Amino acid sequence: MPSQVLLVQGTSIKISTTEVTAIPPNPTPSYATLDCIGREITYQSGSATEIDVTTLCSTAKEFRLGLVDPGTLSVTGHWKQGHAAHTAIRTAAVDKLSRLIQVTFSDYSTFSALAFVQQRSFSAAVDGVVTATYNFRLTGVTVEDDPSGNP
Repeated sequence: MPSQVLLVQGTSIKISTTEVTAIPPNPTPSYATLDCIGREITYQSGSATEIDVTTLCSTAKEFRLGLVDPGTLSVTGHWKQGHAAHTAIRTAAVDKLSRLIQVTFSDYSTFSALAFVQQRSFSAAVDGVVTATYNFRLTGVTVEDDPSGNP
């Protein structure tokens, strides 16, 4: 059986240019794409809170899981003033309103989340280009869609 992989080339990431408060938004917002300034996308889900439900009749510690933390998403790439995505991220950092971030992979599956801009940073070194890191704090439920119907 051949390896099961998903190539990165062809992946697209976009951020809404205005506030979005629900997935899927209705009507569809306008977006700026990070495709030509982004180089790497990193998603890290948060963990659910452990709730101790141990009682006097328990024979060992017992737990239930609380609400899921949607986590964080980071995009590293190039810092480019005037680029539509850079402008959208800078605006979102100032107004502190949620935006919709959507990653579409080369197989057309998607990952969507509402997010706040948590941090922006850049780095500039001699004989290089100015690089950027954009950190997003996800909020609410993330949505993963697989158009092929696979679980």
